[in-house]
Amino acid sequence: MHKTQNRGNAPLTNSKSNPILKRMEAVRKLNDDIRRRQIWTDDGVRLSLRYYGDDRAPCILMAHGFGQTQYAWEETGRRLAAAGWQAVSYDARGHGESDRSPNNEYDFEQFIEDFRRVCDSLPNVPVVIGASMGGLIALLAHSEKPKVELRSLVLVDIAPRWDERGVTAMLDFMRQHPEGFATLEEATEAVRGFLPHRRRTRKTTNLDRNLRQAANGRWYWHWDPAMLALVEKSSNLQTRLQSASRRLKLPALLVSGGMSELIGAEHAEEFLKLAPHAEHVEVPNAAHMVAGDANDHFLSAIAPFLKRQAAQGASKS
Repeated sequence: MHKTQNRGNAPLTNSKSNPILKRMEAVRKLNDDIRRRQIWTDDGVRLSLRYYGDDRAPCILMAHGFGQTQYAWEETGRRLAAAGWQAVSYDARGHGESDRSPNNEYDFEQFIEDFRRVCDSLPNVPVVIGASMGGLIALLAHSEKPKVELRSLVLVDIAPRWDERGVTAMLDFMRQHPEGFATLEEATEAVRGFLPHRRRTRKTTNLDRNLRQAANGRWYWHWDPAMLALVEKSSNLQTRLQSASRRLKLPALLVSGGMSELIGAEHAEEFLKLAPHAEHVEVPNAAHMVAGDANDHFLSAIAPFLKRQAAQGASKS
């Protein structure tokens, strides 16, 4: 039996400071193998979580990137659950089914604190798979006080430094179409224009999960436009991330995309110098969104690392 640290009694809300936080988190079964739960942050933001697999199994927490939703992890979550893990995903504030910031302002400390809250809600200490922004948040939450306990960390196409040209291209795309889209097909074409490497290899499916339909019938991206100012300041994090990488002692794996717009060989090498115990694997046929571009290859790349984590956890039981 896997030995776990039960965090089920950790308080999720501070009901004394805000009446809305008196509500119990909602748990809803979506189907036979996926369950949905909601938790609330100290400032009243509702976070949406999804659980795959047996809740008695060791836990993997999957944190998505900026502008994504937890649906980016759906196939990964199902596959990890089939392999004997409980996989958990969540929508960061301002994304997907989670609430937007009540004052329309965002900073990285909020995202880090939300990550801590999610970890506190889990039944045992998780392995974390963090893509892009999700990886940065996990690295800082574990390395800075109050330190979040993690079993190990998988960083997906992110490192303490990155190519700013990739960030600029992403922001340019996100600023397009402020008037929304008349149809889902129109939005699909916009995505294909931004991700041309996917044009021949896969169709854009389930795009309605990444958009909201307004009362006027038009479709708008699920994320809060007010967050764009946050990404413009992301380069200010690089010194903190370098320090966090030096302090990183957990088993760690960096997965980079061979066609990534953000992480090149020089960025991966710098991270490995800061954290010499870390491992690195490249998925050649993937760009920045590695799991979305080549999920089978991504899962194959992380499988040996996760098997070692499972074996080490079993040996401690």
